[in-house]
Amino acid sequence: MPREGLLPDHVRATRARVDAAGWLVDGFGVAHPISAAATVGRGPGGDLIVLDGSVSRDHAELTRSDGGWQVRDLGSRNGTQLDGQRVAGRALLARRALVRFGDIGFVFIGDAVALPEPALRSIATGHAAGDAVFRFTMRGEGVELCLVGARSDTQAGGALLYRPNGQTAWAELSLPPLEFQLLRMLCDRALADAAGATKVRGCVPTRHLAKELPFQSRYANEENVRQVVRRVRASLTGIGAEGLIEAVPGRGYYLTWPVVS
Repeated sequence: MPREGLLPDHVRATRARVDAAGWLVDGFGVAHPISAAATVGRGPGGDLIVLDGSVSRDHAELTRSDGGWQVRDLGSRNGTQLDGQRVAGRALLARRALVRFGDIGFVFIGDAVALPEPALRSIATGHAAGDAVFRFTMRGEGVELCLVGARSDTQAGGALLYRPNGQTAWAELSLPPLEFQLLRMLCDRALADAAGATKVRGCVPTRHLAKELPFQSRYANEENVRQVVRRVRASLTGIGAEGLIEAVPGRGYYLTWPVVS
């Protein structure tokens, strides 16, 4: 089974299936082709891109030689496990081994066998259904955003997925807890107030954000909130989503784009 909060779009191979030297099968049952010298991570240049906070940018390497397949951890933050044991240095990969990168597990198939093409999937699949996981999508004039996370964990950071309108591949913007939870709270309020008639429907009071955001200090104030908003705005500008967060002077903040769960 896939890890809670993970969507099919978060796992993507960059190699052609006809050139596969081996396969990594994810928790959704999709087989991803890998080359004989494959890298796995969140970065855009690997054989397998896994958009999950537990996976490092350059996480692990899988290589095939005359002695068989091996896996090597590339100094990742959360480590690589092979059949439940953490990999130190290199380890031999047996066929049908369970290999885990951070929190994301795959079944390894070390043969260049032909496997069926997966069915088309989208961000709007049923894998994210249920109260335990939230998913908010927002679309502006040039870019679409998707904020996904575990509703029960209000202290965690996470990833904001984004893509230009009309494209299918998502890129990832990693957000620390304060920035991630700020967007979550604004999305929650935007949905709750969607039927409102005023321009600033969905406005969350600054004092409420100061109380509920996961600041380390018990005495966070409105200036602390403004600093978080500035950081989020700077990150959003970098991906073409400027103008998403606006302020009501003396009151709070709201999202200017429509939000869909």
